[in-house]
Amino acid sequence: MVGRFVVALGWLFTALPVLSAQDSLPAPSAQFVYVQERDGFRFRPSYPPLVQMAGAPDAFYTSYWEFGDGHYSFEETPWHAYPRPGEYEVLLCGTAHYDDNKKPPKPTKKKVTATAYASTSPTLPGVFTAEEQSIALRVNRQPVAQQELFCIISYRNRSVYTTDGRLHLFFNERRFPTTHFQFLEARTHFGEVPELLSVVTPPSEAFQWAALTGISATGDGVPLLEHPPPLGVEEILQEARRTYRNEQTWRFSQLRPGESRNAFVTLQGTPTMLRDTSAHIHILGVFAPSDSAIPVDTFELELEIVNSHDPNAISVSDNRMNFRRAQKRALEYRVRFQNTGEGPAKTVQIAVKTPKSLDMRRVKPLDWYPSCPICIDPPQPGGCLDTAVTDTGLVFTFRNIYLPGTRQKDCSDKDSTKGFVRYRIHTAARLPKLPFYSQAAIVFDKNVPVITNRATTRFKPGISPGVKVGYGFYPDSTFSEGYYFAGVSFSPYRSWRVYPQVEVLTGVQARTELPEQVQDIPGDPSTLMGDIDTLVSERIVRGGYRQALSFELPVLLRHNGSFIGGGIGASAMLWMSRGEDEVSTTVVRQPYRIVQQGGSIQWAPVGPPIQQSGKKTTEPFQETRLVPAVFGDLTVGSVRSGPHLGLRMGWRYTERWHLFAQLAAQVSF
Repeated sequence: MVGRFVVALGWLFTALPVLSAQDSLPAPSAQFVYVQERDGFRFRPSYPPLVQMAGAPDAFYTSYWEFGDGHYSFEETPWHAYPRPGEYEVLLCGTAHYDDNKKPPKPTKKKVTATAYASTSPTLPGVFTAEEQSIALRVNRQPVAQQELFCIISYRNRSVYTTDGRLHLFFNERRFPTTHFQFLEARTHFGEVPELLSVVTPPSEAFQWAALTGISATGDGVPLLEHPPPLGVEEILQEARRTYRNEQTWRFSQLRPGESRNAFVTLQGTPTMLRDTSAHIHILGVFAPSDSAIPVDTFELELEIVNSHDPNAISVSDNRMNFRRAQKRALEYRVRFQNTGEGPAKTVQIAVKTPKSLDMRRVKPLDWYPSCPICIDPPQPGGCLDTAVTDTGLVFTFRNIYLPGTRQKDCSDKDSTKGFVRYRIHTAARLPKLPFYSQAAIVFDKNVPVITNRATTRFKPGISPGVKVGYGFYPDSTFSEGYYFAGVSFSPYRSWRVYPQVEVLTGVQARTELPEQVQDIPGDPSTLMGDIDTLVSERIVRGGYRQALSFELPVLLRHNGSFIGGGIGASAMLWMSRGEDEVSTTVVRQPYRIVQQGGSIQWAPVGPPIQQSGKKTTEPFQETRLVPAVFGDLTVGSVRSGPHLGLRMGWRYTERWHLFAQLAAQVSF
């Protein structure tokens, strides 16, 4: 038995370095091979094995290629012909979907020597989606923390003049507290030169991208202007710099009429990106030609931060809101989906679980794909989008559509297998201060539902300041040391769970006369001598006044209901008192003489006593002491936000514990 234990222990210590070495192994890289085919090359990727995510559709890879000459491709096995012989650096990035690997494959670069080339230059593809665009952006995947993101910047000259100019790329919006991207590198192929910026602009939380997009700064989606006036290059750049923290700029030259070019940028997702999962973020491209006759153009690309590369997902425009402005606020949700089946889907149903924090009576579909009209009654031929409201949420149904599957034999364009629906919904008028989320279940035809992630919206800690005035006193004190106080309080806005509150109070005690203390010192009859003598007695009266100034710092934990709130806490008070002590002495002189009564000799007073005012002295008084306290707190009224009354009672310690009370009126904003 002991021998087996020693052998097992030795095996464990031998295996530990191996296990730790496996844990520290670098992530595998995507690889590829290429063969000459006709006048070009056929490229084929080779990826590490996938680890199927439990409960998800079949895992698969999508590919992104850069060929080193300004051309790119999203095909799995693309064919590419080079315009001239030479050495080109080809980049491959594979994105794993529904993969449970902890370390996804890294992009790879490989030198390719082109000895065969096309007789004519191949047409340069671009990511433009409209004829009127001069600049467009596209990324190879949604951003994930600590993963690389490849962005294609396509720009072109739609004028009849050859021009020079600049390309600007803006990222990391200031409205988020942390940055999402780090710039790694740019790959240019048409002589673009990076330009160092010397312009430093201060952040401005008040700025919104309204001037360029025409969308209201309140987030309700109502256009500010039907046709906002065109802005010049400098105005656009100044406003973009107020919106975004980071900017990269390149100079281009000799862009001929009708010519289009591509530039490629690598951005690295930061670890802090995880805070904003399911949030909508943006990057902005600006095409700024030097020729003033050619209009400036912008393109803002919306991205969704995700935890993993899942084509079926839901995201929200604001994942953190200020509760003070949250009531009846418009939010935009986007549900993405992809048919990963072996055949096309004719019906796609999206059931969105919608919380009570959202007003399902105020829902408006904004955009969707596959493109089709809204369903009407009676039904019309062709595809349409049906919208419905149920007890649990919203239901969007694409009817009579054709959405290819990724494993369909005749499907070469993976983008055609994707769809989405984007809609606007308002928050409820009476909104509880609790996080809320939406989640979608997507059904392709009659298959098993695909459950998406949760798009959660939380509230920022918003501070609620308050103004407080009141009166404090000591019920068990024989000397009424009442004082008036005023101050401010700070707490989370409209909280009803247990929350902290801090106050800063200043108190004033007006001039208060001290109660008189009388001390009588009688004369001693044994001091009388002779036939006639005087007996002297004294009366000492002590008094004065006090006035004080105090600074108090209460800290407490509170809990609010609808109309009543309570809490417990402690405070430290700095009590600064000043005044005068007065001492006055009155001397009483009573003459006595010896008389005989009944054979005895006694002293008898002679005449009335004679009072003489003695000395009167005053001494200044000054004292500063730190007074700790513990207390309980009760408020009645609009305790979450608004006017309310409060009673606070507890004990303060000055040589011993004294009962104290405070009555206050307060308004929280």
